Amino acid sequence: MNVCQTFICCVFLSALQDGNTGLVNAQLPLYSGTEGENVTVQCYFSSSGTRKYFCKEECEPDNILVETTNDTAQRGRYSIRYSPGSPSGGFLSVTITQLNKSDSGRYMCGLDGSLLLSKEFEVIVVDAAEQQQQQQQQQQQQQQQLKKDQ
Repeated sequence: MNVCQTFICCVFLSALQDGNTGLVNAQLPLYSGTEGENVTVQCYFSSSGTRKYFCKEECEPDNILVETTNDTAQRGRYSIRYSPGSPSGGFLSVTITQLNKSDSGRYMCGLDGSLLLSKEFEVIVVDAAEQQQQQQQQQQQQQQQLKKDQ
């Protein structure tokens, strides 16, 4: 092995040791909302299924928020709606109403209980006061940038 190959091998092994390969720690789609508002996420599937589900974290019995064999279902603040798309697939829209901070986390939507037919995403909920403060800071930064540009 030459010096270059040895260096590349060491870098690769260091990344594996840290667990930061980029494959395992892939970023999930991120959706954000403000407390009291609603969030809807559309999950597209290229094939269809009869059982539709929406879970928080892992899809274990205690974490299933809504599950149905119909095209629509609701349980408390959580609902799902399936809309056929292509000849063999469709969209599963999942909604959380009246968001609160405890709704922040990782979710799954899927068809037929197969991990191959499931999509993961993350929801972050910010409180209304924090959201307003962030908007004010953004406006101030924009005004400062405009003054610099003039």
